[in-house]
Amino acid sequence: MDAFVELSAELTGFSAEELRSTGLVEQYRVIAQDATDAELIQLWYTGVWRGVIPSSRAYAEGLAWKAVNAPAPGTAGPGFGSWERRPRSSVR
Repeated sequence: MDAFVELSAELTGFSAEELRSTGLVEQYRVIAQDATDAELIQLWYTGVWRGVIPSSRAYAEGLAWKAVNAPAPGTAGPGFGSWERRPRSSVR
């Protein structure tokens, strides 16, 4: 498991802790056993595996949303009055 997380961290630019916090490490490790690097990156960023979203959590936890510091559409609203505040910086 640790080798999968470390490879994923290297490929995505997110830390092992950030990847573990998604709750998807075990599921992704099982479905992406023979994945290429590009497929693994796509899985982590989009939550889509070969054209299929493996779970609603995979979509919501996609790294693309974390990279732009926004919730996945349809998952969690920003809250009342959020339009008054400037977006948080997403510079990594």
